[in-house]
Amino acid sequence: MAKLINRNSIKFKILSIVLFALFLLTFTLGYFSFQFSKNRIISMLGDSLTGISSAIASFISVEDVYFILKNSEKIKGTDMSEYNRPKGLDLLSPRTLDEKPEPPKPPDESPRAMYDRYSAILQRTKKLNSIDSSINVFIASRNSFWTALTSEPICLVGATYVMRPEAKEALLSGLTQATGIYEDKDGTWISAYAPGGYILLEDKRVVVEVNYRINSYINMLRQELVIIVIICVVGYLMVAFISYQLVTALVFAIKKLDEAIVDLEKERYDKPIDIRTNDEIGHLATAFELLRVSIKKKIDELRLSLKREKKAHLESVMALTNAIEERDPYTKKHVSRVHEYALLIAKVMHIPHDDMIQLRYSCILHDIGKIYIEDALLKKVNLTHEDFEEIKKHAERGAKIIGGIEFLTDVKEAVLCHQERYDGTGYPRGLKGSEIPLLARIVSVADAIDAMTTDRPYRSKMSFSKAMDEIEKKSGTQFDPEVCAALLAYRDTIEHMVQKRFIEGK
Repeated sequence: MAKLINRNSIKFKILSIVLFALFLLTFTLGYFSFQFSKNRIISMLGDSLTGISSAIASFISVEDVYFILKNSEKIKGTDMSEYNRPKGLDLLSPRTLDEKPEPPKPPDESPRAMYDRYSAILQRTKKLNSIDSSINVFIASRNSFWTALTSEPICLVGATYVMRPEAKEALLSGLTQATGIYEDKDGTWISAYAPGGYILLEDKRVVVEVNYRINSYINMLRQELVIIVIICVVGYLMVAFISYQLVTALVFAIKKLDEAIVDLEKERYDKPIDIRTNDEIGHLATAFELLRVSIKKKIDELRLSLKREKKAHLESVMALTNAIEERDPYTKKHVSRVHEYALLIAKVMHIPHDDMIQLRYSCILHDIGKIYIEDALLKKVNLTHEDFEEIKKHAERGAKIIGGIEFLTDVKEAVLCHQERYDGTGYPRGLKGSEIPLLARIVSVADAIDAMTTDRPYRSKMSFSKAMDEIEKKSGTQFDPEVCAALLAYRDTIEHMVQKRFIEGK
C-alpha cells in the first residue's frame, strides 16, 4: 500500500533548493557589488595619486634634493624636537649618508630657502588636489629612505625610514606604484610612489610619496554596503514569497494527484480527478482520469458479471438444499434456524461484514453433502456403525460439491470442518482448537443447539434448558468456549425462538 506523500516534503525540498539558490545569488551579487565599489575607489584614488606623484617627480631636481639632504643640519639647526614621521612609513633611527663627492650646490640660494621653496610647491600641489595628508620626497638606497622634503609644516629632513614594498617595486621597475588600502593608528590610507632621477655617481634615487587618508571613503563604502544588504534582503524576501506561492500551487497539484492515485489503489473509482493545470501535471491528471473512468467501467462490468455468477451458483446450491429438506422432513427449516443462531453468535463476537456473508453461506450449505445419502438412511431410526460412518461422509462430500466455486473458498472449509470437535476428537480431520476455522466453530454450536431442540428419527427433542446445559457442559471439549459464551449471551432470545417453534410445531 503506497503511503500518501507528506504535504510538506516536496514543498520543503523545492523551496530549499530555490531559496538556497536565491540566497547564493543574492549574496554573490551583493558581495561583488560591494567589491566593485571598493575596487573602483581604490583604482580611482590609486590612479589619481600615481599621476600626482609622477608629476611631482618630473619637476623636482635631483641635485636640489641631494643638496637639501646634505645640508639637513643647517636647515634644521640642532633642534630635532619637531621630528615626526610621515604616514605609511615605519620609522628607524636616523642615519647619515655615506660620504661621497657632492654635486655643486646652487650659488644663489641657501639650503633653507631651497627647502622652503620646494615645501611651498608641495603644499600648493596638496591644496590644488584636495589632499589632506602628506606629500614627501625621499632619497632611496636599497631598503632605506632619507627624508628630504615634506609638505607638512614640520622639518623631517634627514630622517630615515624603512621603505614599503610598493616603494621597492617602484625603484626596481622604474614605474609609479600605488598601494592597496592599509591601516595604522591614524586611520586608513592609500599611498603612491613615483621614482625620480638618480644621484650622480651613487646608487641612490629620488622617490616621491603621496599619502591619502580614505576614512571618508570607507565610511561611504560601509553605508553603501548597508544599502546593498537592505536591497538584497528585501529582494530576497520578495522573491522568496513569490517562490513560496508558486511552489505551494505546484505541490498542491502534486498532492491532489497523489491522493487520486491512492484512491485508485484502494479501488475507490467513484471520485473524479479534478486537476486543471496547463503543464505536465495537468496532462498526467487527465491521463489518470481517463484511466479511472475506464477501470470503473470494467469493474462495474466485472461486478455485474460476478453478481450474476454468484446468483446462479447460489440458486443451484439452494435448489440442492431444498431438495435435501424435501427428502428429510425432520430437517425442514433446519438451515434457516442454524443461520439465525449463527448470526446472533457472530454479532456478539463482532465478526466483520465480509465474514458474516461467508457465515450465511456456510449455514445454508453445511449439510449439502447429505444429497448423497439415501432417503432410507436419512429416515432410519436405529443407526448402525456402518450407517453412522456413511453419514459422517457428508462433510467431505459437501466440501467437494462447492470446491470449484472460488468465492466460496472459506465456506468450503466451514462445511468440511463443522463436525470437528474443539478437543480434536471430531471428524473428518481431527482438528483441534484454533486449527478449526472460526466459521466452522460457529456453525458447529448453532447446528448443535438446533439439533438438540428438534425431533430426529433416532431420538426426540430435548428441552431448551437441558440443551443449554449440554452446551455449557461441552464447552471446551466439543465446542469453542468463546463461541459458547457468545451463544449464552443471547440465551433469552434463543429460548424465545425455540419456544415459539415448539408452540407452532415447526
